[in-house]
Amino acid sequence: MKSTLKFVEGIISISIIVIVLVYSKMISNHIKEGLIICLDILIPSMFIFLVISDFCQKTGVLDLILKPFSYVCGKLFKLDYSLGPTLLFSLICGYPAGIHLISDLVLKNKIDKKTATRMLYFCVNSGPAFLIGGISIPIFNNILPGIILFVSQIASFFIVGTLCSIGSKQKTVNLIKSESQKINTFISSVKNAVHSMIIICSFTLFFSGIIGVLTELNIFNIKANKYFMSFFTGFIEVTNGVICCKQISGLGMFLILSFITSFGGICVHFQIKSIASRANIPFNKFYLWRIIYCLISTNISCYLFTKIKLPIDVFSNNISSNNISTNSPISSFSLIILSVALLCCDKKIDIIKKGFKRIK
Repeated sequence: MKSTLKFVEGIISISIIVIVLVYSKMISNHIKEGLIICLDILIPSMFIFLVISDFCQKTGVLDLILKPFSYVCGKLFKLDYSLGPTLLFSLICGYPAGIHLISDLVLKNKIDKKTATRMLYFCVNSGPAFLIGGISIPIFNNILPGIILFVSQIASFFIVGTLCSIGSKQKTVNLIKSESQKINTFISSVKNAVHSMIIICSFTLFFSGIIGVLTELNIFNIKANKYFMSFFTGFIEVTNGVICCKQISGLGMFLILSFITSFGGICVHFQIKSIASRANIPFNKFYLWRIIYCLISTNISCYLFTKIKLPIDVFSNNISSNNISTNSPISSFSLIILSVALLCCDKKIDIIKKGFKRIK
């Protein structure tokens, strides 16, 4: 049986290699497009948030300000109040920031895996920077659609978090915050953010190439229907799906955007799985709750769409495709170089301290 399975795996591997060789030029073009997505959308909209969220969780600088939010979440989700900042940053930073923070807590034995698994059910969503800065303004030239999408995900966040916490008991968590050497904590946060961005961008490039192959081979006849192509592409990788949505318009476009940004795409789920594997967080019933999350979010966004009067030109599909780029690739690329340089420097703390002494 094992030999047969290995033979089948070998045949599949050889077939994939042949396909990659045959369509190498096309795959390269799609990977280049994936690089543009990383440089123009993902890095500018996520990197700073990843650094800030990690830093704030380690130092606790926002604990006092977020006390009311922490109290509400603690009552609804049956979680310790000290986890409020983690929940907030998972909500506003977007995936996979939430699982990054949760994994760190598990690795430090601050929460158990059962609690982490339950938090995973609702701490996976698109952040406002991506929904507004990466979708709403470039595609619609209006912030209102992005706000509607984010509000619907906030509602789904609270509803799913409450539902999956029914029957759970609130546990006390002792989070020890770092009160000194904040410069060291900041450097550590930048390092963690770079690691997360590498994972995010790597999977985005890989799945951009996969989408190119599927499109070229016209799998499931996806080219025949623009709506199905947008949904199918977004189901695999959300940012590519968003770009495909530019070909369509109206309520159908908005519903597809709502679903794929709520679901996150297979690419995002691989990112989450990769980060969660560090702490061996199980994915029990994750997809069941993900479907519930998507249905709630999509229905709420549809309701808001029908109740809020949007400008007539918001859903016109005559916007230039170049508008999907919101930032300079040069600046984003420079950010990567600086971050990698920081990681590769073994004595970065000493260098910074010497720099301060020279200034003095």
